[in-house]
Amino acid sequence: MRWLLLVIAFLLGYTTSAYAVNWRMTLGGHDFIVEQADSHTFGVGIGVLASHATSSNILLSGRINTYFDIDNDELDPDHIPIWFQSDFLVSGKLANLSEQLAMDWFVGLYDRRNTVSSIEKQHKLMPGIDVGLNAKAYEIGVKASAGYYFLEIDDDVPRTRGYERGGLRNETSAGSLQLYAGVGLGSSVDLHVFAQQWHDGDDWLENKLVVTFAYDANHWLKGGWFGDGQLVLDIEHTEYNLAPYDNRLADDPDYLPILPWDNDTFVRVFIDFPLSW
Repeated sequence: MRWLLLVIAFLLGYTTSAYAVNWRMTLGGHDFIVEQADSHTFGVGIGVLASHATSSNILLSGRINTYFDIDNDELDPDHIPIWFQSDFLVSGKLANLSEQLAMDWFVGLYDRRNTVSSIEKQHKLMPGIDVGLNAKAYEIGVKASAGYYFLEIDDDVPRTRGYERGGLRNETSAGSLQLYAGVGLGSSVDLHVFAQQWHDGDDWLENKLVVTFAYDANHWLKGGWFGDGQLVLDIEHTEYNLAPYDNRLADDPDYLPILPWDNDTFVRVFIDFPLSW
């Protein structure tokens, strides 16, 4: 976690005081689904978000989420039911291509750890370009990036399938393409969708589809801690290519993939609200 703390310090180092940062918090519940194991893991989560625009119009943002699971299924019998998901972004304007079309640069850092689906560690560090069309009622765009990809599988389930600790990591350079869109559904609801793939040049590494509904709940959350808040439904489906971890040829009669599942779906409902320090 040391590098996460360094990123947070980097983010706050650009501000002269804590009041220069826009702080938000998320509180909610979730269901972590591993469909191939017919598994649902419910729990609760808390997150902190911070963003800041510098005097040179560079956006710095970061988010750290911690989740507490009720792990009844115990897909991994030695799993500690606390896991983490974080992402950090630095971005700025490259060019305005038209009144509504813009090109931005960005550097994104993503981290996921200790899920019930046996993801021990995942890191992605990707600089890239974002070309987006932003109209009043909708946005649509594409992001292209390239950089570092790392995924480590927890050793408990693979050990029962004949895998040793030495073959649990895939660390490689990778490229990624993301297509995204957003639209306002009336005056209070926004829908955002993105589909993304990571590829190492020989084969795909990971596919992700995210759908987010955000409801402006200010009229019934007004006042108190949750003032100016949003009620959010977020669905994140991820597919993993497990072939890089194979310890024998797929046509071997004793072949087993490193895990008995290759995808997971994270569904959460939460309140997103500003913090006042």
